[in-house]
Amino acid sequence: MAGKTKTKKEVKFRHGLLAFALLAAVMFGCVVGLGSEPQIPMVAGCAIAGAIAMYLGNSWEEVLNGAMKGVLDAMEAVLILMCIGMLVGTWILSGTVPTLIYYGLSVISPELFLPVAFLGTLLVGIVLGSWGAAGTIGIAFMGIAAALDIPLGMAAGAIIAAAYVSEIASPLTDGPVLCAAIADVSVFSLCKKFLPIVIAVCLVSVGLYFFIGSTLGTGMTEAGASQVDELLSALDQSYAIGPVTLIPLVVMIACIVMQVPAIPSFLLGVLLAIVEAVLLQGADLGVAVAAANTGVVSETGFEVLDSLFSTGGIEEMLPTISIVILVMAYVGILQHTGLMQSLIEPITSRLKSFGSLAGATVASGAAFNVLLPDQYPAIALSCKMYGDAFKERKVPGEVWSNIVNSSAGITSVLVPWNTCSIYMVTILGVACVEYLPFAFFCYLYPIAVAIVAVLLGKRLGWTACAEKPAA
Repeated sequence: MAGKTKTKKEVKFRHGLLAFALLAAVMFGCVVGLGSEPQIPMVAGCAIAGAIAMYLGNSWEEVLNGAMKGVLDAMEAVLILMCIGMLVGTWILSGTVPTLIYYGLSVISPELFLPVAFLGTLLVGIVLGSWGAAGTIGIAFMGIAAALDIPLGMAAGAIIAAAYVSEIASPLTDGPVLCAAIADVSVFSLCKKFLPIVIAVCLVSVGLYFFIGSTLGTGMTEAGASQVDELLSALDQSYAIGPVTLIPLVVMIACIVMQVPAIPSFLLGVLLAIVEAVLLQGADLGVAVAAANTGVVSETGFEVLDSLFSTGGIEEMLPTISIVILVMAYVGILQHTGLMQSLIEPITSRLKSFGSLAGATVASGAAFNVLLPDQYPAIALSCKMYGDAFKERKVPGEVWSNIVNSSAGITSVLVPWNTCSIYMVTILGVACVEYLPFAFFCYLYPIAVAIVAVLLGKRLGWTACAEKPAA
């Protein structure tokens, strides 16, 4: 005898809003109030969304299947994040990252400090991501800024802005990888699509840093010169520094240009780095292979280098991977039980033009970073909320995922209670309100994307249908 089918209730806007509002409340209370990591609040969010879905008539199997489908959507991102961990560990051991830092520090001067700090952190961020760059070369630049008597808020702003360029333009970082996975596009294609806007905003930022630097009137103190020389000497003694060590980076750039799929490209970069670590740096093959899994434990004898380069490996990425999986499970429950549609339809139905949709997406990304407060839920929810509306206007995935990431991916660090800002404050020792005015890229880029979308979106081929198609 067939079991009785439970009658489902109509899913209304208030149900979707309740699922989101309760997640925001739990996330805010745990992350800000208790200082916890976002994983447990996300587990609570999944339980809350599942309970609401079951109240509306969904079975436990339907809730579970929704969560599993959401996680399945994130599996490519998980594999890429593992590859990134392997890449970071091996690129440190091969001398690729140390060489980038060495060249950046070689041209330091008081007048050029802010633009050099921006460009140097940007280069390292392409490989290590925003948190990795701030926690390595960013700390070194902060120490140099203190020795040069440069205001620490300015220095931290330049460092953080540069670090977060990677969250838009680097295929090796979490934000683009997550966006690409949800939009079902190549992470390389995603990063290339808005590169002209990224470069333009970076040039404006560098110009502003040049102008500010020229007005500081500081001089290279003996302590500042000594610290730079000590770091350069330590790098030179610990690694074989030279252009050859940049071959893995050059090959990765070539892969991006040639549109080679992401995972094979990363694995090639890892293989080249292992070869260079053995042949150029004299590393044991077993140690080089282990660096891909457990990361590097630097034992150069130079404290500053050991703190900079003890990182990387798959294990380093596991906390990020766990957040991505839980976020996508939550999004999957909302999407496959009707809660997501009930939440977004009243919003997107009022956004008739492509420009208004793009503007709302940028604004929502920033709002999510304020409310949740963590970058990964902001990115995932923005992608899922607005993705279908963009697709209705025939907007390519590389375009709309970039619009989402332009705000959700980088405004997190401007919110004092967001996990990204808390990390930066802890690592660099400067309050959010002090560095925020000087983190130019983090707020100029979302504004630039919104303006370009409104004024030039149709002309640039971002959308084949400027208005929402009639039902």
